[in-house]
Amino acid sequence: MIERQTLAFACLVLLPALSAAQDADDDRWSGTAEISAIATSGNSDTRTFGLGGEVVFDPGPWKWLARVAHVETEADDVLRARSQSALLEASRTLSERLDLYGRGGYLRDLFAGIERRLTTEAGLAYRVIATEPHSLQLLGGAGFTREQRSAGNDLSLGTANAAARYAWALTETSRLTEEAAFVADLSTGDNWRFSNELAATAALSNRLSLKVSHKLSYLNEPVLGFRKTDTIFAAALVANF
Repeated sequence: MIERQTLAFACLVLLPALSAAQDADDDRWSGTAEISAIATSGNSDTRTFGLGGEVVFDPGPWKWLARVAHVETEADDVLRARSQSALLEASRTLSERLDLYGRGGYLRDLFAGIERRLTTEAGLAYRVIATEPHSLQLLGGAGFTREQRSAGNDLSLGTANAAARYAWALTETSRLTEEAAFVADLSTGDNWRFSNELAATAALSNRLSLKVSHKLSYLNEPVLGFRKTDTIFAAALVANF
């Protein structure tokens, strides 16, 4: 049974995108909302349910992005694990290829024993490839992470951050994207983490798309009693606004 908390979170996913869609002539707004069936491996091996959403406001030269995701696992009507994440990012164009960005993130991932993670980051983003059908953007910055764990000591650490965002327009109606991120712990160097998400999207109509994705999360020093690696494979129906 999906609890009230899940339904409330679903509203947070869907309502911003619906609001942005009210003025169809305002191309400064765009967004997506998705629902998925997910199979997980690593710290959890059961069937799960997922919701996600993203809203982009791009009036120029500033660009704002908000993203939320929810994944939960139930077995025999018992909630086994739940993951919720949110990201707010702002960027400003400095030149044709160079951007300044800042972002803050929230994560609650009981799959990996993380009760709460708060992150902040700021840096520069450079478009290495900016001609269709390919695009590649590299990001580099520094930040701070505060992490509350279900076992062992909580963490507060300064970080060095690097990321890459790649997109390939396979056809007019299909797209391949990949986003990889590496976070280094500036205090010890041992508690680094890596994530990668690969997704293929194909349009079913003007508003609906089918999305298949694979996400990998790696913690070099995981929470006590948990594994280093988690993966999520998802097939999602996506509404575009």
